[in-house]
Amino acid sequence: MSVATQLGLGDPESEVLATARPRWPGWVSAHPELGVVEDLLELPAWLRQADRDDADLVLLTLAELSSPAGGDDVAATGVLAWVLLPGVGLLAARMFTLTPRIDQLLAAALWMEARTFPWQRGHRVAANILMNTRKAVMRDLGVGVAADPTWARTFPVAPSENIWEAMPAEASETPWTSAQQELAELLEWACAGGVITDEDRSLLLDVAQAADRQQTSRSGRGHAGLLGNDVSAEVAVRRGVAAITVRRRTSRAIRALRDAVGLTAAKVPA
Repeated sequence: MSVATQLGLGDPESEVLATARPRWPGWVSAHPELGVVEDLLELPAWLRQADRDDADLVLLTLAELSSPAGGDDVAATGVLAWVLLPGVGLLAARMFTLTPRIDQLLAAALWMEARTFPWQRGHRVAANILMNTRKAVMRDLGVGVAADPTWARTFPVAPSENIWEAMPAEASETPWTSAQQELAELLEWACAGGVITDEDRSLLLDVAQAADRQQTSRSGRGHAGLLGNDVSAEVAVRRGVAAITVRRRTSRAIRALRDAVGLTAAKVPA
């Protein structure tokens, strides 16, 4: 049973979506930023190809309609959860070893996060809802700093994941440092939230390992040596692309991570 099935969102004709679909024109009338599609069922496809900021504005509007402090419309909660199902499905695939009830737990956490997202000051809606959904499930399972500090830095990775291609062969024999664990968790969160792609994650790991091997500490641009010429050249040869392509893609992924992490940190009370 999937998260979508648990939420009753596996079928476009389900009760929640059947309720939301005729409301869509009214929502668009009240919130013109939603007027990117005429039919609600076209929204997932639009989000997949939309500019990140445009997509975020649409999701933020849905969060406002969903929130008890906004439109208080449960149908909007269902729509917001529905369009985030691909990301939650990825979480389920990566967390399935924690409990056989992972779909139920993720479904409940996703609904709560979609219902209560702080739209008044929120950004990066998808990334933050998915991150908080994961945290809520980990907390419910007693997995985290309070239970075991090791689990706070641990996530399951399937053998088919691209991350293994970027890891050196001897990695399994060498304990990870805290910095490596934190990087892996950050990239996991960023992929789940759509901040970066799996290919971006693989590239960043490759670049980080090359920089570590070369003991590069800085490049003059505040990227801790990740954009150094020697690093880019090494990765470029291994990947069969130009060094400038490696630097451009690495820089773009780092900017996306900085934006997402910075906005998330800004919402944490001091």
